[in-house]
Amino acid sequence: MGAVQSSTKTFWLAVKAFGELNAEFRALLRRASQAPGLPVPNPSPSYWLEDPPFPDLVDTLSPALPEAADIVIIGSGITGAAVARTVLRESARRRGRAAASPIPRVVVLEARALCSGATGRNGGQIKSAPHEAFAAFRATLGPARAAALTRFQLAHLPLLTDLCRARGWAPAECREVETVDLYLSDEDRDAAFASVEELRKWVPEIEIKTWDGAGAQEVNRHVKGAISYVAGALWASRFVSCVWEELLARFEKHLSIETHTPALAVRTAGRDAAFAYEVVTGRGVVRCDHVVHATNAFAPQLVAGLRGKLTGVLDTMSAQRPGADFPALGGARSWTVVYDGAFDYVTQRPAPPAAAPAGAGSPPQGDIMIGGGFARAREECAAMVGVWDDGRVDAPPVAQISGIFPTLFAPRWGAPAPGSRRARRAWTGVLGVTGDRRPFVGRLDAELTGRSPPRGSNRDDAAAATGVRPGEWIAAGYCGDGMVWAWLSGTALGVMLAGAEDDDAPPEPGRPGGALADWFPRDLEPTPRRLRRAGLEALAHRFF
Repeated sequence: MGAVQSSTKTFWLAVKAFGELNAEFRALLRRASQAPGLPVPNPSPSYWLEDPPFPDLVDTLSPALPEAADIVIIGSGITGAAVARTVLRESARRRGRAAASPIPRVVVLEARALCSGATGRNGGQIKSAPHEAFAAFRATLGPARAAALTRFQLAHLPLLTDLCRARGWAPAECREVETVDLYLSDEDRDAAFASVEELRKWVPEIEIKTWDGAGAQEVNRHVKGAISYVAGALWASRFVSCVWEELLARFEKHLSIETHTPALAVRTAGRDAAFAYEVVTGRGVVRCDHVVHATNAFAPQLVAGLRGKLTGVLDTMSAQRPGADFPALGGARSWTVVYDGAFDYVTQRPAPPAAAPAGAGSPPQGDIMIGGGFARAREECAAMVGVWDDGRVDAPPVAQISGIFPTLFAPRWGAPAPGSRRARRAWTGVLGVTGDRRPFVGRLDAELTGRSPPRGSNRDDAAAATGVRPGEWIAAGYCGDGMVWAWLSGTALGVMLAGAEDDDAPPEPGRPGGALADWFPRDLEPTPRRLRRAGLEALAHRFF
């Protein structure tokens, strides 16, 4: 009888625990599915936004808000810059062949200062873990489509480095690096090695080296294994500033950037209106035919159908000074530290251009940029999900990323450099995470927006003649890997908006050659069918 009572008690304790977890998960889903609101007016100061290369652009805006445009882009980060650059350049190229082809008028709306969202707050890496990405895509799409998505990510590194080299955008510090993933447990190492072997079968051109515990412990005895491959690094906000500066110089009559002008609402115009949409701001209304949502985690604010499909996740970044004994690598390496299913990510800026004075000892080193600490947040990281407040900085993640590298590289870290504080800055940024771990890129269906452009608008026939009818568009939800998603996602939208999807374009710095279908994976399109399967409940295993 006692055994029966004990079993019964255990059963009901299990039921209670499950019920509590289920209640917690439902509460998490409710929070993650709410409207994000507008970006907070007082974000934590980001290291990346210090010393901008073009100070006049930071708070740029017109004396009066433009009343009309062909295209309104909401968001001035890397996605918005890629959309604007592509649609303007594609339209100009077409106009060179047909004088009647117009160059569209583009207005960019930014809620705060230029590039002050996720692009200006990120980790400074052009990197994903390709073996992990491939495994995640394969689970739902199969190996061939997973390989196409992985190649799309990998294409960003040569495109961005070639573009910066060709345009002379030295402030962006865009460069190729050797990246090393360090595993602190046998289980994480073995799982990574197995994923690498599977990736090699489907993306054989990729080169990844592996080290077992004996080889990897050259770094530290805590390291159980490592892999290395080619990745990249850049100062993303400076890169975007270079793009905007060049576009404003070339397309002065066709482009305006309106900072501190949040988009409050999007509504359709009347049937006989000259334009399809009206974008409402605190400074007035901009009428247009196309609206581009380039706001990543904040896209559900204006696209209600994305709530429950795309949410914000708060992540923590820091800038630190390396210890006096840290190896001088000249900004040519980055790292990821993997532990207990979580990870922290690290890169280093190139050394300052000024040489060390004679007799000064070690050469000067660039700051080390460390982000992560996600698993150390309250409620085992669940407290950071459904959070869009990048003014908030919590202590546990900061403590984690402040201690991981000095611990891991001991004794080759050393004392703090004389006269400098080790931790220079800590800040947060908001990641946009989707239920199926893929961004949404393409035209938005009225089922998602709740808005249908009037078919009888005066502009509809003209828009249809170019092959691009009025509509709303999106590139968002990069799941923490924005630098290997955003540029080509924005470029793809620009091609679509220019009506150039079928053009066999020559390759050029920053843009692949060929027609859009040759390089853009259609698995990124935000079709209603895909959205119905991309609910955030698919992330339950990550948090519970």
